[in-house]
Amino acid sequence: MVRIPEDIVERVRDISDIHDIVSQYVDLKQRGANYFGLCPFHGEKTPSFSISPAKQIYHCFGCGTGGNVFSFLMEYQKITFPEAIKTLAERYNIAIKLENDKGSSELFSSLYELHDIAVTLFQNNLFSANGENALKYLIARGLNEDIIKQFKIGYAFDSWDQLVEKCRGKGFTQSQITKSGLFSQSDKGTFDRFRSRIMFPIFHPSGKTIAFGGRVFESDDPAKYMNSPETPLYKKSDVFYGLQASREAIRKSESAILVEGYMDFLQLYQAGIHSTIAISGTAMTNRHAIALGRLTQKANLLYDGDNAGGNAAIRAGWILLKNGIEPLIIRPPDGMDPDDWVRKSGAKVINKNIDNPTSFLDFHLEFHHGIELDGAERQKYIRNLAKELRSIDDGIIRNDLVRMLSEKLLVAEEDLFRIIRTQRVNQVYEARTENNQEEDKVSFTNVGARAQIELLQLLVNPDKDIRKSIREKISIDLFTEPLLQRIAKIILDEKLNVETAEIIEYFQDKKERDSVVQILFTEVQNIPPEQIVTDCLKILKSIPLKDRIQSLRIIIRDKEAKGEDPQEELNEVIILRQELNEI
Repeated sequence: MVRIPEDIVERVRDISDIHDIVSQYVDLKQRGANYFGLCPFHGEKTPSFSISPAKQIYHCFGCGTGGNVFSFLMEYQKITFPEAIKTLAERYNIAIKLENDKGSSELFSSLYELHDIAVTLFQNNLFSANGENALKYLIARGLNEDIIKQFKIGYAFDSWDQLVEKCRGKGFTQSQITKSGLFSQSDKGTFDRFRSRIMFPIFHPSGKTIAFGGRVFESDDPAKYMNSPETPLYKKSDVFYGLQASREAIRKSESAILVEGYMDFLQLYQAGIHSTIAISGTAMTNRHAIALGRLTQKANLLYDGDNAGGNAAIRAGWILLKNGIEPLIIRPPDGMDPDDWVRKSGAKVINKNIDNPTSFLDFHLEFHHGIELDGAERQKYIRNLAKELRSIDDGIIRNDLVRMLSEKLLVAEEDLFRIIRTQRVNQVYEARTENNQEEDKVSFTNVGARAQIELLQLLVNPDKDIRKSIREKISIDLFTEPLLQRIAKIILDEKLNVETAEIIEYFQDKKERDSVVQILFTEVQNIPPEQIVTDCLKILKSIPLKDRIQSLRIIIRDKEAKGEDPQEELNEVIILRQELNEI
């Protein structure tokens, strides 16, 4: 389909200011040449997120994430590189001229286009004569037309091919049709997946439609809800319904309200409770918790008031705790769901309950009648709690919970800790995934690598004269670490003449990119650059000589043990020592 020409990318990069962009989302305070604030990508109380205006990059000293203005928008808004370019181009009034491109972006562009066609079709259906019953149903459920239009709710007719016909002749390939998740296949051909259902578009945080949830309302179909399958656009394990609308409200309130269904979300949002998001089509996952943790460290779980809702809230609570998020419980009365509760009692009552939630532990004890249990049931309950507590990596959270349990269950803390140590870990919560940051860090600890890093840092010095002077004194063969060598090749390529922020774009893998930013972000010591170069070159030139001497020493010892003459090796050692002294 299309791509953004490189000259436009360069113009956008040149005019974009990382402080200007990041300060829209992060409260920044100047410290010396750089700015610091609370990291938007992980929870923290002490600012460790920093931007360097001189280098036009950011780096978090806490979680290790880093990049340039493009990668910041991509990670913060969950958008693609072209979308980040477009966002910045619009901000700085740069016209974008699109070019043809047959790359992987074609698939994503086509999938977005297919979903746009579907959204428009379903909305038009809802407000047509044939959609009258569906619209009446939504209004009877308490939704007004403004909220229906804002969230682009629609209706799929009871038709096998309405959407098929709408997309026919628009140049979509069979592969794109199949991967969209909007259609089904049989030996008779392609047909619409969603039929006779009220359609809830599921949005990417950027606002693009990526999937649908469809609800029956006139039939006896046992599958009340049908969601899109996973596609290149849609991964249900980390998608929140409504996040594109509620993200800023969550940030401002420093907490989120989690509900289970589309209607729950819509009723609360319509009532002015805008920090709400929904988990639809799946249970809470570790990926959900990680995504939520980038926005807030507190979540109010407002699930259905029946037993199923209570159990779901507890499962979600443990996952949130494991990821450092405080779960609080808001319980609808009399087994009601949030949808019914807000319609019956109104926003004032809901907000009062939001302001006075139940702690997760208190709810757990109440729901399972933990305090009332005795004998074997009490022992079983405590051991089950111990399994969950052991799966929490954060020692502070785990110890606080143990202390509170000790008080409420009248069990000595040391006994609880002993039980925790002896319990097998619940495998559901033990799995280590993308949140295991320590394993993802790239570190360079040897002397040679550190010297290579110092040279790289000089090569991106804001002073162009310093950079030019350094370039003339070093060569690519000095860089032996693979990642450092890749960075050096980019910097030393005369044809590229790249700046610090542009270098970041050569590294698509997040682990590598974060490491590159960490390397380049650090300022060199307050020592004359010439002295740093001299010292680093001495180290790097001496390393192969020292390695060779060490190898020769082993050979000499072996020869002496066998009664052989090692004179040749001894002579080479003498020569190498002289070379070392001359460096």
